[in-house]
Amino acid sequence: MRGFRDRDFLESSEGLIFCVIGNIHPADRVIAYLKYIPHYSSSIRTKWSRSGIMYGRILPYYSAMGVKDTMNYLRNHYPEYIVFDKYRSIELIEVPKYKIKTHFKPEERLQEILSSQRDDLEKLAIDLVEELSDITNINLVNFGITGSLLLKIHNIQYSDIDVIIYGERNSWIIRDALRELLHSEKESHFSLPRGKMLEEWSKDIISHHPLSLREAMILYSKYKWNRAIYKGRQFSIHPVKLESEVNEQWEDKIHKPLGLVKVKARVIDNRDAIFMPAVYIVDNVRVLEGVSPPGQITRIVSYEGLYVDLAKPGEEIVAYGKLEEVEDLKNGEIYYQVTIGTFEAAGRDYIKPIEWFNYVD
Repeated sequence: MRGFRDRDFLESSEGLIFCVIGNIHPADRVIAYLKYIPHYSSSIRTKWSRSGIMYGRILPYYSAMGVKDTMNYLRNHYPEYIVFDKYRSIELIEVPKYKIKTHFKPEERLQEILSSQRDDLEKLAIDLVEELSDITNINLVNFGITGSLLLKIHNIQYSDIDVIIYGERNSWIIRDALRELLHSEKESHFSLPRGKMLEEWSKDIISHHPLSLREAMILYSKYKWNRAIYKGRQFSIHPVKLESEVNEQWEDKIHKPLGLVKVKARVIDNRDAIFMPAVYIVDNVRVLEGVSPPGQITRIVSYEGLYVDLAKPGEEIVAYGKLEEVEDLKNGEIYYQVTIGTFEAAGRDYIKPIEWFNYVD
């Protein structure tokens, strides 16, 4: 059965609009963040609207601290959405399933756009997806459209195009194809940000992530294949697993926070580093700051989309985040991981390839 997948959207009975995080959720709730709230006053004008209702974007920026800001709104107005989750040992936004009025599915919205009249942004989105499909021979049924286009609240002038690619194999094919396209000398509809645009994007992310301007510019010009430009419009690509590719339940693991640490590690497996959360299996871990755990740290896990796909096997990374002891109830094992994108780190956590520390222009 089709479950709740990463980057689906949910509309609650109150009209709140949430974006789903990941594919693994509690039995009766869905992990998500609040992104839009409805404005029913005709005096309010925003970039997003549908059927006469204006929507305000309440998420100030994409990061753990941005999500925390939205939690304060929910705590004051809809406290039933804030839950202390005993499996993660932290407060989270969890949407009760009985509160879900509409479940927006990206693959259904793409099929709708393909078979109906389109505005200019929808036409460009179809051009983008069809070109990716042609380049990779991946059938269009494996793609989806998320974000404001999914919700039909998009603004033709301002909105980005947010594309979903479903399935592990398909995701890696798209990743490899886009990396080649973006770094090729050949003419293409796809391009990386350059010049003033690169500087603007970089300044935007360093305003709420602990990167230098130089590091941010390296990130966007060398590493980022999943956020770029298509025919002059910004787009993003979000790999998402299918249900058959996820063999974990939310209640299978109990996380215990042990404090903040900085570590240096070697990546030995990055097959899940393009998904949400991004998982790097590591060895040769050395704790640079903070308390060492009683066992080996074997994973670095990021809920910050900025830090996906930063290293391949054999490469070293430096990470700062929350050290967690994870008890796997299903397999009867305990392991340790460093998690990026937590409230405890207060926006100071990161993953950086070791080469950034020695980069020469």
